Amino acid sequence: MKRHDRGNRPELEDLDQRLDALREPRRLRKRPIWRSVLLGLVLVVGVFGAVYLIFASATGGGSEQTEAPVTVAVEEGDTLQSVAEKLKEAGIVSSAALFELEARVNDQSANLKPGEYRFRPGEDAEKILAEMTTGVSVPVFDVTVPEGLTTAQTAGTVADQSKITEDEFAAAAKRTGYGYAFLENPRIETTEGFLFPKKYEFERGTTASQVVNRMLEQYLLETQSLDLKGASERLGLTEYEILTVASLIEREAANPEERRLVASVIYNRLRRDTPLQIDATIQYARGEAKEDLSLADLEINSPYNTYENEGLPPGPICSPGLDSIEAAMNPADTGYIYYVLKSDGSEHFFTRDYDEFLAAKAQAGR
Repeated sequence: MKRHDRGNRPELEDLDQRLDALREPRRLRKRPIWRSVLLGLVLVVGVFGAVYLIFASATGGGSEQTEAPVTVAVEEGDTLQSVAEKLKEAGIVSSAALFELEARVNDQSANLKPGEYRFRPGEDAEKILAEMTTGVSVPVFDVTVPEGLTTAQTAGTVADQSKITEDEFAAAAKRTGYGYAFLENPRIETTEGFLFPKKYEFERGTTASQVVNRMLEQYLLETQSLDLKGASERLGLTEYEILTVASLIEREAANPEERRLVASVIYNRLRRDTPLQIDATIQYARGEAKEDLSLADLEINSPYNTYENEGLPPGPICSPGLDSIEAAMNPADTGYIYYVLKSDGSEHFFTRDYDEFLAAKAQAGR
């Protein structure tokens, strides 16, 4: 056997180098520098883009502002953190931390002035800071309208809580030309029933018509998710008639659990062509409250007298809350025709039997 001929040295050295290279661990191929730089720029832009989107969402940048303004009070001693939390709780910004961050970045953290400020949810943080640091607050007044008030009672309530007089409000509430479709029914002569009960905030100088319009707007907002059209078809009533039933429920129910039961009695009587005989309609016809109605009261000459007239009264007798409207849309399925308030006033006794009704009435001392 011949030994390996090493006479051709250059070729052998080249072969040895190749073998040595194969024996070494494989090394990763280096990425060109320009690719690494490009990748870094893409990552940086992506991070800043994500931060901007989060910040814009949190502070309102670029968002549509369609919700009603909200008042936030900045008081003496409030810190930037406490103000940011107030804005977050009021729904004006979605992140207190990001709002606080922008204030610190803009060096405005110590310049917030006490006062009452009005902003819409989603308001731009820069605008919020500009107003709060210049102290341009908006003077406001509150008006709280509880459920079950007539237009006249609402006028008195507004007058007690503002500089608007009862006559100014009453005149504005008699008009129906506010541009709402629910007021276009020819039978509707005033806004009675549509002045939605709620706590409102108004800027000083707001007129009676603007207050009425805001309450009508609230009615629209509160009821737009309800299937009033479907309820109208099921019950054979217009929206205005459903609102009328709701107003009766609002004044008659002794507690929230009774609303749908009272609704069932009203509808059962309507189906039987039996007069509703609801005392609250007599009170409305009289124009003043009276705890115990006399026989003479029950004979009052008025279309709202549901003892003398069958069917529903011409319109609502108060402004009902949302629960009463929903009860009017969805009455309980009962055979009840009568109810009488128990002696303690906490609830009614319901029955379909006239003798049971009379016994319960005697027991309640009515």
